[in-house]
Amino acid sequence: MDSLFEYRNCPNCGQNDFDVLFESNMRDCDFREEVDTVYMIPGGKYGRHVKCRNCHLIYVNPIEKASKINEAYFQRHTGDARIIRGTRLTATESQVRLIKRYGNGTHLLDIGCGEGFFLFNASKAGYTAKGIELSQDAAAYARREFGLNVEAKTFEELRFPENHFDVITLWQVLEHIPYPLMILREVHRILKPGGLLATSTPDIEGILAKIFRRRWWNLRRLHINQFTAKTLMDMLSRAGFKDVFRTGYKEYISLSMLVIPLLKHLKVYKRAKALFHPGSTSGKIMNKLRFAYPSRLDNCTVIGFK
Repeated sequence: MDSLFEYRNCPNCGQNDFDVLFESNMRDCDFREEVDTVYMIPGGKYGRHVKCRNCHLIYVNPIEKASKINEAYFQRHTGDARIIRGTRLTATESQVRLIKRYGNGTHLLDIGCGEGFFLFNASKAGYTAKGIELSQDAAAYARREFGLNVEAKTFEELRFPENHFDVITLWQVLEHIPYPLMILREVHRILKPGGLLATSTPDIEGILAKIFRRRWWNLRRLHINQFTAKTLMDMLSRAGFKDVFRTGYKEYISLSMLVIPLLKHLKVYKRAKALFHPGSTSGKIMNKLRFAYPSRLDNCTVIGFK
């Protein structure tokens, strides 16, 4: 099994001095399973979490090899797209308002754009928007459903010109990346002077994380970095960004997003599919029952400028 893993120094400060917070709860057979797309379910699988004694970043060590992580995302399917579509389109309108409040210019890149919900709203708001997404299925969905300019490649492959974009966004991305500081330095290079970076990640010091502790749903197999607002701001500063600050936006969740993943997790969704399927009458009603909440409840959102 050791050949499947790689050890890393702190992905923020580079030191190799840490305390173990808790051990992995994964078995050998868990690593042969596909990427879990069930969300908001407490008690998932996770790796050994450590905390850097120097900069206090919490991260998983060791991790599955980067090639294995990329392969997992490359093969990920968008089976939940119909469940989350309406709610994510509403939530990402709030994200677009956030970047319009602080950013200038309309040339935008969204890294890890998923099915393209944010990118679609950014395009409607007047941005010339481009997306990058590792999942072939999600990228195809974004192109097919919204006609978006999305490439199914790694960010490192594309090598954009220096001083190229006005705005770059990474929504729920940095927690997945083995070496996020390297990505942020490249983001800084390709932003125009004065350009804006907006990023958000789960917040391991958030209210919900403190309530659920080790059963918090963002302790997951492929969440290999766990940020707080302080450590996320520190990483942006180390990457060269200035005027870094924490902010927030309005998030949404539908009744479907709560109920259907729970049914899937309990392995009873197939039997109840006719009743709860997004295309059914009850499914449509559940999709329209949406609840707003501040993003700070479970996420840290940070903005910085070049």
